[in-house]
Amino acid sequence: MELKAENSFTVTKELFLEGMKRLISRDYAPIAKKAVIAIAAVSLLLLGVTVYTGGHIVVTVIELAAASFASYWLLVMAPKRRIKRAWAAQESSGAVLTRTTRFYEDRMEIEKGTGDTLIVNYEDVADILESQHLLILVNKKGVGVMTAKDAFTKGDSQVVKELIREWCR
Repeated sequence: MELKAENSFTVTKELFLEGMKRLISRDYAPIAKKAVIAIAAVSLLLLGVTVYTGGHIVVTVIELAAASFASYWLLVMAPKRRIKRAWAAQESSGAVLTRTTRFYEDRMEIEKGTGDTLIVNYEDVADILESQHLLILVNKKGVGVMTAKDAFTKGDSQVVKELIREWCR
């Protein structure tokens, strides 16, 4: 098979965080926003019932504070913890965080710096995400393969996008 593009870079903490934030914004954020909307709707309903029945507003204020905390946790704290744990797992593995991805006509091969090579067929790519410095190829299981936009030693991100579009028609 002919090599169409090659990307090799060291995964720095900054690039890793950028990639994880982009993946979370795709997968987690929409679900968290729906949960926050549900929490807000229930809280407003409880407030309305309390006011309508002449109940104690103090209880409702406590419920609203709990709802606000739950919303903050879902939207801010949970994603930060997830990213922090993922980076800690990367660091603790002790592996050199070098990624080399070779793009052939029908598949890509990813070397993780541990000596292992992962082969991914383009048909298995479900989505292409972009961030400022990264092109992230997400497979059907939700696993992302990061490539740094400025680290192509052959070809470029446009070649990769065309290969994937060709195979995912």
